[in-house]
Amino acid sequence: MLVIFAQYFLLAFIVIYATSKASYYIDELDKKSNISGALIGGLLLATITSMPEFITSITSTVILNKPGLAFGNVFGSNIFNIVILAVADLIFIKHLFFNQNKSGIKTNGLVIIMYMVFILPLLLNSLGWLDYDTLGISIGVTFNIISLIIIVIYFFSIKSMNEEESTTDGQTSKLSYKKIGIMFALWSTVIISSSYFVTIVTDNIAMELNLSTSFAGAIFLGVATSLPELTAVITLMKLKNYDAALGNIIGSNIFNMTIISVVDIINYKENIFNILVTDLALRENISFLLILGLFNSIILMIALVRKKSINIITYIIPSVLILVAYLVYIGLSI
Repeated sequence: MLVIFAQYFLLAFIVIYATSKASYYIDELDKKSNISGALIGGLLLATITSMPEFITSITSTVILNKPGLAFGNVFGSNIFNIVILAVADLIFIKHLFFNQNKSGIKTNGLVIIMYMVFILPLLLNSLGWLDYDTLGISIGVTFNIISLIIIVIYFFSIKSMNEEESTTDGQTSKLSYKKIGIMFALWSTVIISSSYFVTIVTDNIAMELNLSTSFAGAIFLGVATSLPELTAVITLMKLKNYDAALGNIIGSNIFNMTIISVVDIINYKENIFNILVTDLALRENISFLLILGLFNSIILMIALVRKKSINIITYIIPSVLILVAYLVYIGLSI
């Protein structure tokens, strides 16, 4: 058991170090280019930092045949991503992060819509008013209509991030585009290559501790695969690149939910959503994750749209609520 946890923490360290390096070059790209910081953080960096979720979800579903890990991983990572913002906001309280950044409002609204796309069919199914099989589409491959809707929203989010206004201070980078590209690609490869093994280690931990796959996915796998986002946000906050920091988290959450759609299409032989019907324990935990994720996204929206708060006590309320909600989930899941 000690060996398994040693492997888990070693992989976590590698991911943290590689992401800090990748984030630095993202900041340099933001300084050098005229591209929106929200788009750079929400598309380019978010895609890389979400690669662990992508690879582990594909691995857990297609290779390990445990889609419960994929659901838990994606929705657990999304919750932890918002917690990352809350923690970073409290650590760097002098920055008044949410006062500085209003660039993610539209994109976060799309995250909320995505949550509703997942929650409503689950609710209707629990009431006996909907069968997931009726939402199936077959055009060479078989997938759920939920997946199609999520993919469409994802492309809308890219347009939304591109339209976000930048709040950068006009700094320029001394590095060339070539060096930025090569170094970013190098560290991105390290992040991606180490993520495959996280799934295997997490599955071993779940078996050793006799945990449900969804809970193991939400805690061990969800936290481990969210380490890139954690490191990226802390690094970018230190660099005062608030657009890229917020864009990374919101963009990662959008990309993560799109992962479910990709997994659904790749795993065309069976409807992965049916596991939410046949596995009652998984259904209960995923329901918790979806409701908490929606709650956190709404709280984040409130933090972004409200007027600038001067009083520290009122300012930290959203971040504190997000942390408390996460702790309540942990307590209910153990």
